[in-house]
Amino acid sequence: MSPRALALRSSSTLQSSLTPHLCKLNRVLAWLVAVGFLVSSVTAWAGVVDAGGPKGSSLVWFAHPAEKWENALPVGNGRLGAMVFGKTDEEQIQLNEDTYWSGGPYSTTRTGGHKDLAEIRRLIFAGELVQAHKLFGRSMMGYPVEQQKYQSLGNLMLKFPAGGQVRDYRHELDLDTAIATTTFERDGVRYRREVFASPVDQVIVVRVSADKPGRISFTAQLRGDRNQAHSNYATDYFQMNGLGADGLIVTGKSADYLGVPGALRYQSRLRAIPRGGQVSVSGDTLTIRDADEAILLIAAATNFVNYKDVSADPGARVDGVMRAVAGKSFDQLRAAHVTEHQRLFRRVRISLGRTANADLPTDERLKAFDGTNDPDLAALVFQFGRYLLISSSR
Repeated sequence: MSPRALALRSSSTLQSSLTPHLCKLNRVLAWLVAVGFLVSSVTAWAGVVDAGGPKGSSLVWFAHPAEKWENALPVGNGRLGAMVFGKTDEEQIQLNEDTYWSGGPYSTTRTGGHKDLAEIRRLIFAGELVQAHKLFGRSMMGYPVEQQKYQSLGNLMLKFPAGGQVRDYRHELDLDTAIATTTFERDGVRYRREVFASPVDQVIVVRVSADKPGRISFTAQLRGDRNQAHSNYATDYFQMNGLGADGLIVTGKSADYLGVPGALRYQSRLRAIPRGGQVSVSGDTLTIRDADEAILLIAAATNFVNYKDVSADPGARVDGVMRAVAGKSFDQLRAAHVTEHQRLFRRVRISLGRTANADLPTDERLKAFDGTNDPDLAALVFQFGRYLLISSSR
């Protein structure tokens, strides 16, 4: 789904666990949403940006990886989106691009439909509503009657060497910085992964690091998502021609749907920037060995121009993005991303008070919620909704 659709669906990151408790939160949330949008509108109109940090909770976190898509942590910049699962042995980061849909430009207009308009009106006024409905459907309803389906761009899969028992695991989304972070300890080494979708540089950024040198080793693949019935990818994996043995490219075409030929074409490109160690590419697999840390940059684009024009060059678009970020450090990418995100996120602050439950993992807070024992949970859900809107529709 697109970042917009991702926002609606990924709200189930909380909603899948929240459903039994919604009756306890609905009234306060309705009030909070009304107040929040009012405050947002007023600050936008007045040009006021609050430089202070958010009051109340701004962390969604879990003590375990996501076991299904709904519980992965969403990041997005309005065009690119990702769902971060937080797995320790084989991490999955599901990718989205806003314009990648099934089919292509088409018209639903039915010619000659106006000829039956008078008869449809007569049937309505005669009380023959079923007949009017059928005639309208046959002669005036556009085809196809469904929308085209959103296509997932696929997955970035990171496979790490097997190790000992995982300890002190934490998988969190900081709503104030729009960064998903996974940390854990294994075999005496503290590992850390950070993921964000930069609205400034138009790349998804992944940093894999450790507290001891030379401990970062993994393989990376860009995979088309073949598990969804509507995906129907025609993909081609190949090494980045002319750009060095430090990246991967996946290209593809949208699926045909309801008689509309697939005409959307995309390119997704990954570039690895290790510090120390070695990087190599073989076939569809990129390998990092014995690095101190590794930065992965993912750019993606389609040939979409507008609803009737798919003449753009996705490769040229991706190349432009990659050239623009070349030479930028992780700290530069992160700082620009956080500043732009906080320009919007920090326009609204809300604090409803904290109890000890506010320190629990988010899923445990939801299960323990009785309507009164965790007022900050309502503030967190409210801010999570704002976060999704910012990440999906800026």
